[in-house]
Amino acid sequence: MLSAGTREIGSDGMDVKMKALTKLKDELATKYGADSVMFTNEIPVRPVVSSGALALDFATGIGGFPSDRVIEVAGQEGSGKSSLGLITMANFLDAQPDRGAIILDTEHKLTASWVEQLVGKERMERVILLWPDSMEQATDMYVKAVSSGEISFVMLDSIGGSPSQRVMTKSAEIGNIGGNALAVTRFAQLASIYSQKYHCLCYGVNQTREDLAGYHRMITPGGRAWKHACVLRIQLKRGQGKIEKKIDGEDIPIGYEVIAKIAKNQLAPPGRTAFYWFFNVNTDGEHPFGIDQLDEIIRLGITTKVIKQGGAWYNHMALPEGKIQGREALIALVREDKALQQTLVSEIKAVLAEGGEVANLVAPMTNPEEDLGDEVSFNTANIHMGGAGEESSMAEA
Repeated sequence: MLSAGTREIGSDGMDVKMKALTKLKDELATKYGADSVMFTNEIPVRPVVSSGALALDFATGIGGFPSDRVIEVAGQEGSGKSSLGLITMANFLDAQPDRGAIILDTEHKLTASWVEQLVGKERMERVILLWPDSMEQATDMYVKAVSSGEISFVMLDSIGGSPSQRVMTKSAEIGNIGGNALAVTRFAQLASIYSQKYHCLCYGVNQTREDLAGYHRMITPGGRAWKHACVLRIQLKRGQGKIEKKIDGEDIPIGYEVIAKIAKNQLAPPGRTAFYWFFNVNTDGEHPFGIDQLDEIIRLGITTKVIKQGGAWYNHMALPEGKIQGREALIALVREDKALQQTLVSEIKAVLAEGGEVANLVAPMTNPEEDLGDEVSFNTANIHMGGAGEESSMAEA
């Protein structure tokens, strides 16, 4: 037996200690499964998937959502939590076309029409809807589905609206004391394990509650175990901007700003706050249904100076003759040219990756421990509210 430094080399030329470790690893893998045993240099690095909002992807610090962890999206009623989940689900189905998705609708509220508009009719064939009677049953359903390896995305809707078996089987006076947190704790513990082991994102929808102590904290139901399980906790809130359209003689709200704050982040620094526009009414193609990605491309393109603005002229080498006059003309061109969209998105991401002042314009840093304030302003252009508007001058940049 020869010695090479501190290593012992056997007659077969292999490191004796390494051979013993490999044998132990193989024995453990045989008993407990290959997915449960590996060397640390074999830990899989799995790709992130876009949330559907370019600014929110940047705010997470990793370019989107992790594909094998537990995350929480919380907010007041009507802030777009479930809608963001459905849009993210569509992106997961596209990223992993050989796998499906699960909706655990503990509130029994979801409608087929809403799913179709945000996920798409063809993708719906790969989405299984589960209506559990209790949080405990939802946990069993989750374990069964995710351990099959066939599921890439699970949306639990919702944490705060999930009844426990105690609520179902006992009187309200007894059943409502601590029952939800106990049931959610079991779900959280298993979701952390199964999400990573079987490469599945668990997207938990939750509600925010009033901080009665007055400290302006983000308060959510579900107990501490759920908060501990989440690697990302995102708070959504409607912004001040809204758009109305006259339909059948009435002014109907059709779109609104959504402010998203990263309250907890174990993958990058927390605290960044971003916004995007969401349209919840069909407008015959005038506006997109869901997140307005066109606004994001143009707004962030101008903010990052990927698109350079001078007066009424917009300059970029991929534009016809390198420039175009007028905001509406720019919007129309970008809307129709998918290749141009991809070019602009790639360049915007590259600029944001460099950080600096532009990063704070797109997604400013705030105190992650504080509740998302009622007034959040962004000094960036957007095609709906006319921010960073065109100057009266018609001079070229």
